[in-house]
Amino acid sequence: FVLKIEATSCTSAIMSARRRKLTPNGSAWYRGPFKPEMSVPESVVTTVAFFDTAPEKKALEELFEQHIWPQERFRSRVVDGYFVPVADMDRQYHFSERSVGGEAEIDAYVQQVMTTSLDHGRPLWTIVILRATQGRSAMVFRVHHVISDGLGLLFSFLPALKNDEVGDLRDKIPLPAILLGKPVGGGDRQRRSGGCCGFFCRCLGQLKKCIGGFLALVTASHSSDIKINAPTAARTPFLPFSGRHTFTRMPATSLKVVKAIREKQGCTVNEAIMAALTGAIRRYCAEDLQDPLIASGQKLKCMCTMLVALPRPIDAANPGVSLRNNILTPPFSMPIDEPSAGGRLRRSMEIMNDLKTPGYIAGIRMTTKLITSVAPTAVMRGIASDTISKMTCNVTSVPMPTVPIRFAGKEIKEVQVAFVNNVPQVGFITYNGDIYWNIVSDPELIPDPSALGKHFQSELHELAA
Repeated sequence: FVLKIEATSCTSAIMSARRRKLTPNGSAWYRGPFKPEMSVPESVVTTVAFFDTAPEKKALEELFEQHIWPQERFRSRVVDGYFVPVADMDRQYHFSERSVGGEAEIDAYVQQVMTTSLDHGRPLWTIVILRATQGRSAMVFRVHHVISDGLGLLFSFLPALKNDEVGDLRDKIPLPAILLGKPVGGGDRQRRSGGCCGFFCRCLGQLKKCIGGFLALVTASHSSDIKINAPTAARTPFLPFSGRHTFTRMPATSLKVVKAIREKQGCTVNEAIMAALTGAIRRYCAEDLQDPLIASGQKLKCMCTMLVALPRPIDAANPGVSLRNNILTPPFSMPIDEPSAGGRLRRSMEIMNDLKTPGYIAGIRMTTKLITSVAPTAVMRGIASDTISKMTCNVTSVPMPTVPIRFAGKEIKEVQVAFVNNVPQVGFITYNGDIYWNIVSDPELIPDPSALGKHFQSELHELAA
C-alpha cells in the first residue's frame, strides 16, 4: 500500500508527539562510550554515496520530507536524555551543496568532517552534496550514532531506495531471515543423539560459551606489539585519540571472488572477508613494515572487535521502528600468526562460528546490558576504554542490496561508511556485486594504508585459486 502524509497532519502529529527517553545503549552513544581524556571524536557515522551525477538538492529534500523526516528519531533533538520532536525540517541547515574537483577532493572532505561534531540544538544529521566538475559526485550523510546502528539506518531508508525490477528490496539484502524481520521456517534441525548424556554435554558446552561471552569484554588480551599497534605501554591504561587519523578508500573487489571462495571452502562472506583482512595485516607487517615478530613464528595476538547486529522489528509501514542500537562488539584474536592463507581462513571460520553460538551471544549480551544499563557511566567508560585500547582494529560490515538502487532519482554507484576510533576503524560494505571498504587510521602506525587494500585483494585471489 501507499502511505500518504499531508503536511498539515504531519506537523500536527509531530507537535503532539511525546518525547521519548533514550535507551541505555543510545544514552551511552550520546554521552560518549569512552573516557573524556581519550579525546575520541563524537560518535558520528559518515556515509558517502557516489553517483555518476549527484541528485538535485530539492529532490533530496522532498525525498527526506516524505520518507525520513516522519521517523521520530530523525525529526527529534536530544534534550536531557530524551528524543524531543521539532515541528519543521530546517532545509537550510540539514541540506547543503558544494562544488569539488573530483574524487580526491571528496575523500579529503570526508577526512575533514569525519571528526567534527553535529549541532546538538537540532536533529542530529546532515546531508552535503559534493558536485564534482570531473568524474563522480557524492552525497555525504552524517548521522549521530544515538539515532541508530548501521542495520537500523539501512532498514529505515528502504522506502526511499528504488529498483523498478525488485518488489521488496529486503529480498536482495543477504542477511539471515531473522535479521530481516521475516518468519523463519522449520530451520536447520540438528540431529540429536546421545540421549540424556548428549543433551547434558551440549548444555555444559553452551554454559561454557555463555561464561566466555560474559567475561569477553573485561578479560580481553592486549594485542601483541606488532608494528601497526602502538606499544603496549602507550595503550595502558588506554590509548588516547592521536588526532592524526586519515581516511583511505580501498579499491573495490568483486564479490565473484568471494563466491568462488565460498564454493571452494564452504565459508560465509564475512568469514572470507575477515580471513582476507587478517592476511592483509600479516602481509603488510611482514613485507611493508619488515616486522620481526611476524617472521619469528611465535604465537601472536591481533585483537579485533567486530560489530554484530541483533534482530529488531521491521515494518514497511513504519520503517523508523528499526532505528535502534542493537549491536554487540565481541573481541577476538585474528590469526595473523598462521602462515598460510588457507589456514587463516579455517581458523577465522572457527572463530566466527564460536562468536555466533547462542551461549556466547547470550553471555556478551548480558555483559553489554549490565555495562550500559546498570553500571555507573564511569565504570562503563572505563571498561570500554580499556577494551578498545587493547585492539588492533575495530571492524564493521553492513550488507546492502545485491542489485543497483536509486536514491532521489539517481543510481548509487558506490557506498562507503567512515567512523573514527582511537584504533584503526575498518568499514566494509557489500553492494551490487562488489565489496567497498575503507580504513580510518593513524599514519604514524600505518604509513601506507593503501597497501592493505592491495594485500587484501591478493589474499582473496589466493583463497579463490
